[in-house]
Amino acid sequence: MSFETATLDSLCELVVDCPHSTPKWTDEGIIVLRNQNIKNGVLDLSAPSFTNEEDYQKRIKRAAPKAGDIVFTREAPMGEVCMIPEGLKCCLGQRQVLLRPKSDVNGQYLFWALQSPYVQQQIAWNEGTGSTVSNVRIPVLKALNIPRIGNEDMVAKSLSDIASKMALNTQTNQTLEQMAQAIFKSWFVDFDPVKAKMNGELPEGMDAATASLFPEKLVESELGLIPDGWEVKPFSEWVKITKGKNITKKTIVDGDVPVVAGGLKPAYFHNAHNVDGPAITISASGANAGYVNLYFENIWASDCSYISQSTTPLFFLQYVALRYNQKKIFDMQTGAAQPHIYPRDFERLMIVVPNEELCRKLEEVFASFFRTVANNKQQNINLAALRDTLLPKLLSGEIELGQAQELAEVE
Repeated sequence: MSFETATLDSLCELVVDCPHSTPKWTDEGIIVLRNQNIKNGVLDLSAPSFTNEEDYQKRIKRAAPKAGDIVFTREAPMGEVCMIPEGLKCCLGQRQVLLRPKSDVNGQYLFWALQSPYVQQQIAWNEGTGSTVSNVRIPVLKALNIPRIGNEDMVAKSLSDIASKMALNTQTNQTLEQMAQAIFKSWFVDFDPVKAKMNGELPEGMDAATASLFPEKLVESELGLIPDGWEVKPFSEWVKITKGKNITKKTIVDGDVPVVAGGLKPAYFHNAHNVDGPAITISASGANAGYVNLYFENIWASDCSYISQSTTPLFFLQYVALRYNQKKIFDMQTGAAQPHIYPRDFERLMIVVPNEELCRKLEEVFASFFRTVANNKQQNINLAALRDTLLPKLLSGEIELGQAQELAEVE
């Protein structure tokens, strides 16, 4: 590659190491950034950690993160970056460094340059030793050579436009899932349409045909008052839940099929599947036993239970029902040393099941939501591949900005 470089230190107003102490964790308060929140250039605060004002003040003595700053992870994992967004009050956790670009440096460009293969290779190898390292020392970080090229502003914009599309897709998916949860709660938990009809009203936002599928009174049941004609039954009687087939690391052949086990994300990727997607998975053991997830692609169900769309006509409705009951499912864990949840445990998850016609109606609504979710996820996979292809080529001048913008528009 032929381009000029500058050290990271020369491009930054501040390079500040995090406090070498554990924050005082609280249930709410001020967000503490953790390395698990930072991946592939994205700051994911869907599962945030907090500290109190007193500890926050201690952790920002050297510098308080502000919009446009870059957070760099020194280890576990090493070399991940994110940019602080507008309006976020936060502090660094552990094994992180705060980078503040100089006023004459395009911070978005620096953010992307740090993710380039050229810089990531420097991060991975300990200069002068020829060996890989597991953490980055501050002097090594400051000495990183950052490519300086023409049109840095346009390069940053091209890559940031792709990131913005991906963020919008992710936000849309989150909104659709929240909408599905809200509808499920209103119809099947709070029974709002039934209560409206009992008051002689048409349920809000509902057409007459759909409203006609709801009864006009509530009756007693083992779970309290429920709509007339609806049933209380164990979840395991509503849909078949199947136990996965364990696969060991030594028998896995590298591929692109997620191996779903006890964690929140795939444990490995295999070259074969044992369940056709879409599939709902429920982690079987470990601290996250009972975690419900949805995969649109084929999977290998290992240390988990699963529901295949091929076995039920109410697949997305049942996924939303499981997600709504996530806390109850976690509370069903058994086993002290190694918590677990198996298909038989869902005999204890009692739910209210409406008439078949109403279930089919809601399945249609949810299926349309999740078709959009699936399309957005696939588009993000394509956009990520495009981003990863363009990044080194833009920095090296191998591809022109006009070509990059055309490719981004096609996606």
